[in-house]
Amino acid sequence: MRDAWHRQRDPGAGAATALLAALLAALPPCWPQAGRAGTLLLQVAPLHSRTPTGPCPGTVGLEESPQPYREGSYGVDGRAGLETVATGWRLTGRDAFSATWQATLLPAYRRCLAAAGIVRFDNEPFREPSHLRLRFRNGTVELILDMTGRRDPNGYTPAILRATVSQGQPVWTWSGSD
Repeated sequence: MRDAWHRQRDPGAGAATALLAALLAALPPCWPQAGRAGTLLLQVAPLHSRTPTGPCPGTVGLEESPQPYREGSYGVDGRAGLETVATGWRLTGRDAFSATWQATLLPAYRRCLAAAGIVRFDNEPFREPSHLRLRFRNGTVELILDMTGRRDPNGYTPAILRATVSQGQPVWTWSGSD
């Protein structure tokens, strides 16, 4: 009843709601459904070189989940549970476009020379530019969160709002407009 009253008072309200629904449906499938974390699977690929590389993990999983919707923008929280790969995470650089964390690889992976990028999101192929990457080298691993090349629905580059270490693991928040 209330919705009918609003449509009668503001005939554009129904069109605005339909437009918002269409915009949200058009968002790329790189965010989990509201209220649950989504798994990002990063595929590790050894560096193509003449230098022998030690054993490397095959894949690494990270999580991202949307914040509750706010009119005009969206936010995504992320967490890297990489305790099976490395220890001693610390934030080594951050600006509005990117953040970099570094840690010491566990002994099994210390000779790994490789990189990783997102290939799947919740078991679906990930076709967007990979905003999360890993670089394995010199006994360390770097996790790079980079918004360069990403666009929100209004054509802006999403911004990194938070990058830190919590409970020994990298955590972040990034946001865009809708």
